[in-house]
Amino acid sequence: MIDFDRSRFKDKTIIFCVIHYNFECVYVTLKNIISILDQLPDVYLVLIDSASVPDVKNYFNLIQHDRIDKISLPINFGYNHSVNFYIRDFIHDSNCPKTIVRLDADILFSEPDFKSLLEAVENLKEFAIIGMSYYPNECNPQLNTFFKAKTFIGKNNKEYRLKMSFMTPISGGIMAFSGRVLKDDLNYQPFQPKYLPKKFIKITPVGGADSALYNALKGKYKMGYLEGTTAYHLKSRDNTVVNIPEHYKYLLSPV
Repeated sequence: MIDFDRSRFKDKTIIFCVIHYNFECVYVTLKNIISILDQLPDVYLVLIDSASVPDVKNYFNLIQHDRIDKISLPINFGYNHSVNFYIRDFIHDSNCPKTIVRLDADILFSEPDFKSLLEAVENLKEFAIIGMSYYPNECNPQLNTFFKAKTFIGKNNKEYRLKMSFMTPISGGIMAFSGRVLKDDLNYQPFQPKYLPKKFIKITPVGGADSALYNALKGKYKMGYLEGTTAYHLKSRDNTVVNIPEHYKYLLSPV
């Protein structure tokens, strides 16, 4: 692996994505986010291969990009531990990012919607976590948003409409929070085990990341889904992969 200069992270946007299996989802998700990286020079991707299966590993090895920090782990640590350990070892006051994005390897979205998400996080200081709104397919993870969206005014005097979740975390498929929250409120540990609900204790590496983050920040900040954005979740809880949306089929072409 080529040494990666992580000092470049300071005041930039860092996306964390951990890959392990489901090649089709990983393939289109990474092709999509890399195409977005190519258009946004202040955005970096930390791509963690968590002992992935052979076809995913082979694709991981092919990826080369100046703003992708590739980490390959010998065992499957899962999302929570992989990201926690990376931040513990490599993120600190001297290179603290402006924005942190949590991205699962089964999510598609457009560049304009991604930019809208980053803008909302930067300008809505009363919000800790903001997610994109999800397309209502058979694996829509946006739960308990019974109420109408509310309008909030950002520090840029722009209006943003968000749907608030009721007593549930924002889905981690694609969500963002500020580096200020990471530093001041989370002490550089976003998915803290002490905030995990008991049902996740036995599966800490793979479950409960959203809940831990929600529990660490609830009561102090608002959290919600940004209207006017659309994320497509590609995989249901039983691991069934849904059809790739028609306007993203171009991502299925060879590398």
